[in-house]
Amino acid sequence: MAPLQRLLAAACAFKFFDGFLLIYPLYAVMFVDHGLTPWQVSVTLIAWSTTAFVLQMPSGLLADRFSRRWLLCGAQLVRGLGFLAWLLFPGFAGFLVGLMLWGAKSAFTNGTFEALVYDELREVGRAEDYARVIGRAQGFLFAAILLSSVAAAYAVRFGYSAALIASVAAAVAAAGSALALPRATRTLALGRADYLGQLKRGFAYAAGHPVIPGVILLLALSQAFGGGLEGFWPVFGRGVGFDASQAALLAAAVGAAQGAGAATAHRFRRMPERGFLALFAGIGALLAVAAAVFQVWTVALVAVLAGLFKVIDINFDARLHDAIPTAMRATLAATRNFAGLTALTVMLLGFGPLADATSYRTAFLGAGGSMIVIGLGLLALRSARRA
Repeated sequence: MAPLQRLLAAACAFKFFDGFLLIYPLYAVMFVDHGLTPWQVSVTLIAWSTTAFVLQMPSGLLADRFSRRWLLCGAQLVRGLGFLAWLLFPGFAGFLVGLMLWGAKSAFTNGTFEALVYDELREVGRAEDYARVIGRAQGFLFAAILLSSVAAAYAVRFGYSAALIASVAAAVAAAGSALALPRATRTLALGRADYLGQLKRGFAYAAGHPVIPGVILLLALSQAFGGGLEGFWPVFGRGVGFDASQAALLAAAVGAAQGAGAATAHRFRRMPERGFLALFAGIGALLAVAAAVFQVWTVALVAVLAGLFKVIDINFDARLHDAIPTAMRATLAATRNFAGLTALTVMLLGFGPLADATSYRTAFLGAGGSMIVIGLGLLALRSARRA
């Protein structure tokens, strides 16, 4: 098998097991069913984002110095321990710890995986295929989410424990598949670790680059709203009248839309930044309409907007990797995720209290309105600078 095909197969397998979690479409509903208030649910998600936030930069620095395969493997096992915490301690404290461990997994996976794939493609002279390869891998991720969500709709009849046990098994499988990824070459010489120096050089390079700051900004905004609200889509379904099983099927529909968005994202690689800003505002408009109407059929709008987020994510991720050198690839990818987690935490700090004081419906409406204002504001600012 050719190197490109081997890399694609290994990346797709890793992403499939990474996403084949029966508890994924159910965990927010599980939290609610165990008595957590909207604010407590948001606190658990903030704990996830804060943990990922704190560990994101160290993870990027380590990924530029040590084996990326083993970092990805260990991250999956840590998340599996989090699912065991949910199984053994099904309350606010257990859910909090479990999401903190999930946050650690996110920190040591996001950026590391992408850096490994890009550098391997670069080694075989196929860096221009990065968006296509990552899009295919993301397609397998969301296919796994779709399949696991359908399975979860059935498994939930036996209680949340069945979904958690299956998710622990998937985490172990993902850890094993990580070791099938290529042995990425260490980009920095080992020895005395100059972590702060590497971090300083990464920030300086990004700040002085004509493209990177704008790319990171839109990626951060997309991660804040797309990633921050992702766990709440089943709660949206419960709000319009779905039971737990139907909420899992909504997550399957969202996963299918995300897979379609990821698989076709490369077709928009030539779209200018202004087009993506308009798309971001348009996604906010879809969310605002869905929340304002708040009927069963509006879950279709949720699926569509979730897929559109992936079009932004993959295209701007590719633009970021095209702009950064190999020696600091994972470090700057971690910087991107660091910015995204900061924006995500800010969004959750507004979403949770608003939902607690009013309703989830109002919080969804507020999120959609915020996206419209931010997207149109940045579009106007960009137009003014070009004038």
